[in-house]
Amino acid sequence: MVLRGSETRPDTPLLELRQDILHTAEDIKKQNTELHDKSLKLKSLVEELLDSEVQISRPSSDYSPELTQAIKLLVNRVDELESQVQSLSKHKKEASSNLQKTLKQLACGGLAGGCARSIVAPIDRVKILMQTGFLLEGGTQTVQPTIAQLTKKIFHEEGVTKFWRGNGVNCVRVFPYAAVQFVSYEKYKEMVQGWFQTQEFGIRERLLAGSLAGASAASLTHPLDVMRVRLATQRELKGWGDCVRSIVQEAGVKGFYKGYCPTVLSLAPFIAVNFSTFDYLKTNYGGESDSPLRILALGGIAGLTAQTMCYPLDTIRRRMQVKGTHYTSIANAFATIYEKETLRGFYKGMLPNAIKVVPNNGIRFLAYTYLTKWMGVEKRKKK
Repeated sequence: MVLRGSETRPDTPLLELRQDILHTAEDIKKQNTELHDKSLKLKSLVEELLDSEVQISRPSSDYSPELTQAIKLLVNRVDELESQVQSLSKHKKEASSNLQKTLKQLACGGLAGGCARSIVAPIDRVKILMQTGFLLEGGTQTVQPTIAQLTKKIFHEEGVTKFWRGNGVNCVRVFPYAAVQFVSYEKYKEMVQGWFQTQEFGIRERLLAGSLAGASAASLTHPLDVMRVRLATQRELKGWGDCVRSIVQEAGVKGFYKGYCPTVLSLAPFIAVNFSTFDYLKTNYGGESDSPLRILALGGIAGLTAQTMCYPLDTIRRRMQVKGTHYTSIANAFATIYEKETLRGFYKGMLPNAIKVVPNNGIRFLAYTYLTKWMGVEKRKKK
């Protein structure tokens, strides 16, 4: 309640608060305007100093020595910052270019591997059955079936589409496997040259780079390789999911890494010999021509050379991946195979493997060569 005659109004505090807010807002606005003006003035001064850099380097009597030195330091600092910005921009552009190149190489390698493997998938399944048929028959098989007999058996008992059984998993495996092979081989080339501090790239450097590339690719894709072998040899499996359940029930997660050691020991030298041979032949024979027939021939020769040298280890790794095998180690596998099957046991399925490797390797190198050209990927110059 308000007393009569009083000068006090009930809304006076609110009015005063409102006036205080308005005054504060005007002060803030005034300060912002002053700061903005000072910022523009400072910017103008810096631009004027930069424009007069040449005159500043020869100071007149109007400037004190301290001011002249400070201005010189400011100009030098601005130059340094501009240089750093340009350098960072250049590095960013190079990094972006290298990333794009690597991604294109991965895509080219994966597509080349998947294309080649799909073409030779029927031969690959026959080869795997020849390598592992002794185990699948319970160790009672006395006569090695021929390529024609196995082909006829698959055709009549399973149908023509089953020649590509397990090829889906195989392509999923081959895409990253081939991609990592090609890209890591190029990267390891540069690393190996740095390790040996040499500009030459001979057989020693090629073999080392190829071994590292093979180990990298095999380590990445080994679980998919185990699944591929199971799908090719176990007709009762209905697909990927069924294959995963079967492996887990049999040996748990470690079942996906059965035969890992012989896989690395066989694929690392295989890829080393394969890439080294192709690289060496392409560099030293036939000139610089990239004709399809030449690349197919060189790729086929390289693959045949590598598989001949590394096939026994390939047989062991396949045997260790098959369900129900209980080799305790690589040495045990060597001794058991030699005792039961003699030396010939290490080379079972070598003929269909050679028939597969020659076109597969040639097609893969050919596809990679033309895919990289199509995508505009620069090749590393030969040393």
